[in-house]
Amino acid sequence: MKKNQRQANKNNYLKVYLTIGAVFCVYFLLLAISAIFFEDRFGLNSTIAGVNVSLMSRNEAESALINAWNKYRQDNIIVSGQKYPVENLISNVDTKESISEALKIQQQGYLKLDVLWGVKNGVMITANDENLSKLLGNKYDELSIAPENARISIDGSPKVFLEKRGRRLLLPESREAVVDTLSLFGMSTNYVTTPLEVSLTSKEAESLLGQVQNLTSEPVTLSSERGNFEISTAQLRSWLKITPVSPNTVILAETLLPSEDTINYNYLDPYKITTYVKEIAGKINQNPENAKLSVQNGQIVVTKQAVTGYALDELDVVSNIQGINADDRNIALKIATTPAEVREDNLATLGLKELVSTGWSNFAGSPNNRIHNVKTGASKFNGVLIKPGEDFSFNKALGPVEAYTGYLPELVILQNKTVPQYGGGLCQVSSTAFRAALNAGLPILERTMHAYPVSYYKPYGVDATIYLPKPDLVFTNDTGSYIMIQTRVEGTKLFFDFYGTKPARTVKFAGDKSATGAVDVVENVSPAVYDAGARGRGSFTATFYRFIYDGKGALSASISFTSKYDSPDKYPH
Repeated sequence: MKKNQRQANKNNYLKVYLTIGAVFCVYFLLLAISAIFFEDRFGLNSTIAGVNVSLMSRNEAESALINAWNKYRQDNIIVSGQKYPVENLISNVDTKESISEALKIQQQGYLKLDVLWGVKNGVMITANDENLSKLLGNKYDELSIAPENARISIDGSPKVFLEKRGRRLLLPESREAVVDTLSLFGMSTNYVTTPLEVSLTSKEAESLLGQVQNLTSEPVTLSSERGNFEISTAQLRSWLKITPVSPNTVILAETLLPSEDTINYNYLDPYKITTYVKEIAGKINQNPENAKLSVQNGQIVVTKQAVTGYALDELDVVSNIQGINADDRNIALKIATTPAEVREDNLATLGLKELVSTGWSNFAGSPNNRIHNVKTGASKFNGVLIKPGEDFSFNKALGPVEAYTGYLPELVILQNKTVPQYGGGLCQVSSTAFRAALNAGLPILERTMHAYPVSYYKPYGVDATIYLPKPDLVFTNDTGSYIMIQTRVEGTKLFFDFYGTKPARTVKFAGDKSATGAVDVVENVSPAVYDAGARGRGSFTATFYRFIYDGKGALSASISFTSKYDSPDKYPH
């Protein structure tokens, strides 16, 4: 009996194995058939962009997809209730690649059985980024609403205004939602937004009513030696803007720790406070001004006292106003003082004890605009200090030359033409400064002659043209002490006075390298003039020499200055 039972069990196992084997055979047979039949054909229940392509060949599916696209492109997509033409949002639809990608996914499906239940894909599109960005950009302000905190009004009866939640349009997510819908030939979708919470609720505002009333019950006084100012209760109430500041940092057991259950508040609008502080800063702040000097009976005297500079610490004031409380209604203004560089009490320290040199030129015959520019430009140098060893740049000290800096249009030499520009005539100022530097014996590092001879700068050869940023006039203060520049206009003459300490040297000028006929100031030199007409009518070359002698009368330096002037005919007006 047992033998028969064992035989029956073996037969049952055999039947199971044969059944499993048969199933696998059928499965692999189906795979083989599907591999052949569905190699380039879609399986059952397959869709691309909602188009049914079940059992269709590649070509049949593409034809169906093109037909669907031609219909869809004439339709509208609805985004959050608003219609937009589909054709404006899609630049291209790649039907071939869409079909190839869908077939590839089908062949790689789980156990290759995607051929039975099919694939569901979108179509590959290229979005019109310009129109899509414009669509989203136009909607950003409309759909993005800033949250509004609860607020308190103390005018009349205290009142709390309810908060309003906000939202923000999420641009990348909204773009993705629209593109995904278009790729499925879909008809509608929505923009993606995220809510924005308020930082102060009406419940929290209610709890602060008492503090706000105390804070705005009395005016606040701002006091300083430069004047006192008062912030009225009406102003304080108009500045109310409560903003939570957390976590609150408190000192616990002499250790700085965050307190999670305490929230600090700023009660006043920082923008309005800052605007107010800038207004009072305009009444307090003052730039320092150097003392004005002149020479009387051979001695330097102060003709105008120095002015101390003042600067309000605006950040400190803003912080103190924001931190006011009901008990302390007075704020001491923090004001920094800056003494002028040149004062009646430090002239000796700076070495400003005498007139070092003077340079002058005559602008007689100049038109009104040129005279205005000469006076305006000269004023920029009043009180300028040149440190010992400093290379002084005329252009840097002059600053911008524009209408807003006070200049008028007048003729300048520019790019082979004589044309009107703002600041025409400033070369009168630079040439005069050049002469003062020459008379002081200062080393000249950069100097450029005019393109052609200009009558305002006689004697010819003793001029220096400038134009921002180049050419420039640059010289070095080698006197060992400070030099202070002051300018003055007397009649039609412009003067540059250099104050400081005269070095132990003597300066002479001549048109001859042997110093024949040498003079003490360059304005009286007679340069050697030659090559007349060599570069056209009115052209010539002018040369003069500067000789510097040390304290014992020995020649220590000799340098020539040569100016090759072109013909004025080459620079028409």
